[in-house]
Amino acid sequence: MRNLTKIAIFLLFLAIPFEKINASESAIPLTFSGYVVTQGTYNFGDNGGDNANNFYTFSDDESTFTPSAQLGVANDFFVIDALFGSMASDLGTGDEEFFLHQAYGILPVGQFTVMIGHMDTMLGNEVINPGDNPNITRSFLFGYSINFQNTGIRAMFVPPMLADEVYIGVSNGSDVIYDEGSDQQKILEAAAGFTVGEGSLFLAMNYGNDGTDANTIQQTYTFVYGNTVGPFDVTINGVYGKETKSDALDGKWYGYAIYLTKGITDNSSVTARYEYFEDKGDTKLGFDDLDSSFVNSSDDGKLRSFTITPQMEMGGGILRAEFRMDFANFKAFQAGDSSTVENKSQKTASLQYIVMF
Repeated sequence: MRNLTKIAIFLLFLAIPFEKINASESAIPLTFSGYVVTQGTYNFGDNGGDNANNFYTFSDDESTFTPSAQLGVANDFFVIDALFGSMASDLGTGDEEFFLHQAYGILPVGQFTVMIGHMDTMLGNEVINPGDNPNITRSFLFGYSINFQNTGIRAMFVPPMLADEVYIGVSNGSDVIYDEGSDQQKILEAAAGFTVGEGSLFLAMNYGNDGTDANTIQQTYTFVYGNTVGPFDVTINGVYGKETKSDALDGKWYGYAIYLTKGITDNSSVTARYEYFEDKGDTKLGFDDLDSSFVNSSDDGKLRSFTITPQMEMGGGILRAEFRMDFANFKAFQAGDSSTVENKSQKTASLQYIVMF
């Protein structure tokens, strides 16, 4: 990654005309933003030994309130986001309470806006920031079908026709921050945004090594379409991915999620989410480790979920409650007095309070 960044910076400097910049022009004001969030999820089943909500992302600790915070600073030339608390621990490599969520520079080069550093993925609908999601708990598509972040170089430009915006980039392996050594594997990424009638469509893809096995190539494609239909704000998120190892198909996964949001009053709303996710080849869910009746070579793991999340503004923040039902085609969820997986469904309730600034 260091060699890639050095080459890119050198080429970018060659493309920039050298002009005299006075002190007043270089004084770009800073913008600060962030949030503080506390949330907890209760599982109506007895999860035995590990007290986990199976297949949940950032909400996997059952019957525990988890605090997190984010602090961001940005201007026209850089973005820095730092995470603190439980979410930092979930995204990091250990039990650390701090994680550098995003850190990248922004460089205008002609018609291009170039970003260099550590950035959120462009795949999918849901994001790491809880306040930008309509539900408390993340979808299966967010947790198991896409990567979270990319470290590398990304360029955006506005084409003269067809698309509203186009992105192209190259980065380290999936969710890999540092990629050292001579045999560095990279991911190519691309995305485009379109106006479709009264709605919007965003297409994104990643192609390349997954960062864990030099012989494995992953391809992931997503679309997000949003529009207003009657009293509802409707969002549809679809994903398709596959991975090959030594030119042999090792697995593929696909799914979709539908979000319906309806405003109740000026400061309250409710969002319903339905999703379906299928893992052919068991490369994402690991059902073969959970249910002895699952045969890796012939069975496909399937997950479905229905979630409803009302929210209202209260005390300078947003208060949310949630009820969720999950279903699997094998015994992938826990129940009983031990950690034995023996249930095809689970039901959870969540509570969340977010203050954003």
